[in-house]
Amino acid sequence: MTDADYIRAIRHGIGRDDKSLVIMPSNYYNVASDADLGAIIAYIKTLPPVDNQVPETNLGPLGKIITLLDSALLTGGIIDHAAPRPSDPTPGVTAEYGEYLATICTVCHGKHLSGGTVPGEGGDTPLALNLTPNSSVVSWSESDFMNTLRTGVTPAGNQLDEEFMPWPHFSKMTDDELKALWVYIQSLPPREFGE
Repeated sequence: MTDADYIRAIRHGIGRDDKSLVIMPSNYYNVASDADLGAIIAYIKTLPPVDNQVPETNLGPLGKIITLLDSALLTGGIIDHAAPRPSDPTPGVTAEYGEYLATICTVCHGKHLSGGTVPGEGGDTPLALNLTPNSSVVSWSESDFMNTLRTGVTPAGNQLDEEFMPWPHFSKMTDDELKALWVYIQSLPPREFGE
């Protein structure tokens, strides 16, 4: 794949055949800065090749109906492809940088980080926590927050299920990145669960 192929797939949700990719969360990657997208592509290119024949994705009649009801499954058709890219964020322990980093958190915790049902998941999936100051997280300290994302263990001693809360990925963030997330979360207005 060329850089243009990667950009089209990651940022726009469009495959080399010019069709929308199925279940590709490009609406979240679409807001990544050019520098970050370049870093993602550079990383992908370092991975060893895998000889793997992936079957063609084929939506049957039910799948086609579901995609009509849930446009998030085909994000290539809902993204504003002409929207300007965000400028490269200035790293630092700021709410602005934390907001940029928290874009990935909105996948499960919702647009306002107030939690609720995780989109596209079944009834057995745990609900995403409300991260605004109107939740149990309000009693956490910055140290509690950072420790939870580093170890997967909450201040109450509960182990996070990494299938639903991918804390091992967040554990690789720098201290300043985690602090920026914390500063941003603390700056949010309180919201009711799922609001």
